[in-house]
Amino acid sequence: MVAIPKCVIDIVPEAVKIIESVSVSGQPHAIVCGSIGIIGESKVAVGEVLMKRTKENLAANGKASILITAGPKSFELILENAKREDSGPVFEGLKAKLAEMKLPCFAAWTFDVKEVWDESAGPSAGTKIA
Repeated sequence: MVAIPKCVIDIVPEAVKIIESVSVSGQPHAIVCGSIGIIGESKVAVGEVLMKRTKENLAANGKASILITAGPKSFELILENAKREDSGPVFEGLKAKLAEMKLPCFAAWTFDVKEVWDESAGPSAGTKIA
């Protein structure tokens, strides 16, 4: 696991967040996922709202990445150790936040951050930063 850099944490509130998973046959699948949150120095969580294929992919192989983009700044988090939680404090916190938006939350998926890449528009694109 690696610590999520401050430059990533700083853009999360205003960022567009996309989670990408992979099927067992290798087919990538990406969705916009506003419920992505940082829950520790090296962990992120995602609310399971309308993620049918993503849920299947995560359950099958746990492979995922998250792209966080705000203006010209963009970062990819490579994730591992996907875990589905349908009880506990992380789930309850996401469920409460999503309820404010009138969205259901069926579970929380938590992940360890394995790597962080700078994918910003500029000369640093493609640089591993953590």
